[in-house]
Amino acid sequence: MPTLPTMTSSIPHWLSLEIAKRMEEKLSIIKLNPQHIFQSGCIQPKIIFQRYPKAINYCSDVKFRQSIFRKLFLKLSKQPLLKLVLPADETLRHSMDLVWSNLELQNHSNPESLIAVWEQLLKPEALLMFSYLGPDTGKELRQIMGLEPSLASSWDMHDVGDALAKSGFAEPVMDMEYITLKYDNHELLIKDMIELGLSDNGSIDKEKIYEFKEPFQLTLELVYGHAWVPKRRLSKSNMGVATIEIDQIIRQKN
Repeated sequence: MPTLPTMTSSIPHWLSLEIAKRMEEKLSIIKLNPQHIFQSGCIQPKIIFQRYPKAINYCSDVKFRQSIFRKLFLKLSKQPLLKLVLPADETLRHSMDLVWSNLELQNHSNPESLIAVWEQLLKPEALLMFSYLGPDTGKELRQIMGLEPSLASSWDMHDVGDALAKSGFAEPVMDMEYITLKYDNHELLIKDMIELGLSDNGSIDKEKIYEFKEPFQLTLELVYGHAWVPKRRLSKSNMGVATIEIDQIIRQKN
């Protein structure tokens, strides 16, 4: 099984929480009763726990490692408990009812490898739901200051939708929205540039940033997506084209 995803960026907590809430709202129109949920990216355990309180939640992010006393406290206080799993754990293959990835894909230079991990984790008829920062994020830096945002992935939602289909997912749905962040000063702008992964501290030309006149703002392109693993997993050819049997298509229409 491919290596399980981990999160290395430091996206601000308030932003990851807001996006997680917006993702959770999309679940209201989806009929799903998951028993096993894998969370990755910027993890906000309470969001999923509140909707699916009986589900067992997993992650591979070591920062969620908990002591016996911490686990007991969470259980008694009815707080979400994440089960930490090891990378490349074969026992997780095709075991999840829901993979929930919040603000993760933009940190992967090869998003196809991450999508392959998601597909390997999910059971037949299970759901993938995710969000990520699209290539228009920080476009002001390019247009006004001549800086090139340094997100690892430049994939737009059409690229990701195509990759999902090629990886065997069915019925991929993608949508996007823009959020504009406004700042009172240059220092806050620089701080978020670093935390959002648009630049690292060593590559920022602060003199150039200080030439940037008010209003100080950054545009975020938030891309959301979800897709299903079909009852019969799609076969993938060497050309990367997914195929499905005719009788399965007929059942999906009924």
